[in-house]
This record gives sequence, C-alpha cells and structure tokens, in this order.
Amino acid sequence: MRAELYTAAMLLREERFTLDYERYGAMKQRGPDFTITFKTHTPFNVEVRRIRSVDWDDSAEHRMSKLVLILCEKVRQIPPGIVNVLWLTSERAMSEAELLIVNVSLRQAAELKRGTFFTRQGFESAADFLKAYRQLSGIGLAARSTRTLWLNNTARHPVSPDIAKALQRIIALPD
Repeated sequence: MRAELYTAAMLLREERFTLDYERYGAMKQRGPDFTITFKTHTPFNVEVRRIRSVDWDDSAEHRMSKLVLILCEKVRQIPPGIVNVLWLTSERAMSEAELLIVNVSLRQAAELKRGTFFTRQGFESAADFLKAYRQLSGIGLAARSTRTLWLNNTARHPVSPDIAKALQRIIALPD
C-alpha cells in the first residue's frame, strides 16, 4: 500500500491529472491500481509495483530475473484497449539499462517462440505473452538511483507525447 500512496502523491503533482483508485475493482474486474484522466478527457491506467529490498540482491543476474517475473506478472493484469503504464518503485538501485535489457530479452524470447518459459509464467504460449505485452505502453521507474520513463515501441496504445512529458516531469521531481 505504501507504494500506491507514494505513486498517487507523485501523480497528483500534475494538475492536469485526476485519479481514480482501483476503478476496475469496483467493477469486479482485475485491473490496474489507478485510472488517470489527463485534461478531463484522456484516460490511462497505472499499475504500481514496489520492488522490496528483501527481494533484491546486488547480483545483476538476480535483479534481471526478478524484473522478468514482475513484468510477466503485471502484463497479465493490464486490460486491453487503453494506455497502460507500469510504475515500479524501489529503495534499491536499478538502472535504466537493466530495464531495457529485460524488455528486449522478453520480447526476443517470445519472438523465438520459447513457449515453455511463458507457460511457466501463466501464459498459454509465447504468442499469448506478446499479445499481453503489447498492452503495456510504458514503464515508469522510481528507484533510488534512477528515475526514468521507458516507452514500449510495440504498444497497441502508445503513451501520447503530452502524457509522456507530464510523466517524465513527475518522475524527475525529488521526493
């Protein structure tokens, strides 16, 4: 809950955002933590995931494996037909390069049809993962050492330039 409150406080620094908490839960559907409306007419979703320090060790390989599991878990949760941003928070260090490598690796594994891995992660196949992955529009990273917004260039619903600028401005602000 702390990560959700922290993220809500960050997002509400943008005066053009209005925020609904667990809108999908009210409709008895699994979905993202927040639905945000930009300028009263453009909705998008934000799913928050805190990476706990106890889950994180200093090994780059361990961090990458953990990020892979988190991305697989969260892309199953996001709904189609709308911009979806995953917002990661962490007290520990994480680099933008790690985020990029994990995304490229997952996409390549799916394109090479490494289905066994994806079925272990709860997908029917590699193609099923790719379909879900294309619903992910971007990832905001608010880690101890890195604050960045990564945009998915394969997203069905990309983050608009205005929303991307607002998110980048927010994520760059100090706590």
